[in-house]
Amino acid sequence: MSALKIVLYKNKQLANGENPIRLRVYFGTERYISLGMSAKPSDWNDKYGRFNAKSPNFEARNAILRNHLARAEAMLSEIIESGKPFSIHEFKIKFLGNDKKVTVLDFVDQRVKELINEKSIGNSNAYKQLKSMLSNYKPGDYLFADIDYTFLKGFESFMLAKGGKKSNIHFYMRTFRALINEAIRRDLLDAEAYPFATQFNKNKYSFSHLKGDYDPKPLAMDELERLKHFPIRDYPHLQASYDVFIFLLRARGLNFVDLCNLTNDSLVAGRLNYIRQKTGKLYSIKLTPEMTEIIDKYKGETYLFPVMENAPVRATARYHHVRTALRLFNKHLKEISGIMGLKKKMTSYTARYSYTNVLVQNNVPVPLIQQALGHASIATTQHYIKKFANEEVDKVDMLI
Repeated sequence: MSALKIVLYKNKQLANGENPIRLRVYFGTERYISLGMSAKPSDWNDKYGRFNAKSPNFEARNAILRNHLARAEAMLSEIIESGKPFSIHEFKIKFLGNDKKVTVLDFVDQRVKELINEKSIGNSNAYKQLKSMLSNYKPGDYLFADIDYTFLKGFESFMLAKGGKKSNIHFYMRTFRALINEAIRRDLLDAEAYPFATQFNKNKYSFSHLKGDYDPKPLAMDELERLKHFPIRDYPHLQASYDVFIFLLRARGLNFVDLCNLTNDSLVAGRLNYIRQKTGKLYSIKLTPEMTEIIDKYKGETYLFPVMENAPVRATARYHHVRTALRLFNKHLKEISGIMGLKKKMTSYTARYSYTNVLVQNNVPVPLIQQALGHASIATTQHYIKKFANEEVDKVDMLI
């Protein structure tokens, strides 16, 4: 297959009934560049990539196409002779004469705006944090083609030198990888220039070493039993947070954000149905008498729990409204931890960890745990429960 050819793109039809004429660029994969011209299939010669003699003004229009192809071939030869990696994005910019290049930091700003419009405020904040860190590391204009192993390794070293925790640096690198994946989808970077390690190319940059050992903090079985008898009457200001934690625990470690958005419509035929914001996955949980009792205690006109009843309308404000409620909830859980004399403080995630731990200690098969937690991959579940399983093995070792 020729690296460059002018073709009639028959997969798309314009409003005038014609098909667009495009420059096909084949460099490992096929990409197309619009030439701003179109033709009917009956007026086109597929073999030569030109207007046929039946087409009006075919000679003049073919001359334009020959000029396009000659210029593209000269540009491609120049790239090959330079020895630089081929980038369809850079080729397209140069061919179209568009000198405005999308920089990395400009694209971060674009993604922030898009995510805010999509009401994905948490993700938009992640990109804001990434931009701040990137601006400190390397201010100025640079393109995605500049992001390679050396750049990423330098970025990692910069954050470590600033005293950053490995888990936080892992978060920045995950966000950066997501940004680059989106840039490739939009032809801002050629897929062959992907700077992160994959199963097919392990020599590129990897940040797996930055992920610290998973250290979940579940309540032990005896602590869960003690929690049932927590003297809540002595601490009335903790009543709502205590009830919510028990609900989260019985609802398979439901996420606090998802709890805030549960509505009366979430209750269907004795089940709690909801879509988890983080994954978009649908959950359906059978209501227990304890869960129903808690719902009946707090249910409002719209929401099952009152956090969102008077929440602001604007997405950003709603996000911060929930975060404020979460901070108060975690503050109350910390107080409960202290009253109970626990070594590790409770947080909203303790419910999910504790729920998982109960399943592990009761020898529930891993596939069922995977289904309960909603993990797409059983490998995720195995990693999630490994800590709990190791603790049981430790107890066996003590018998020797």
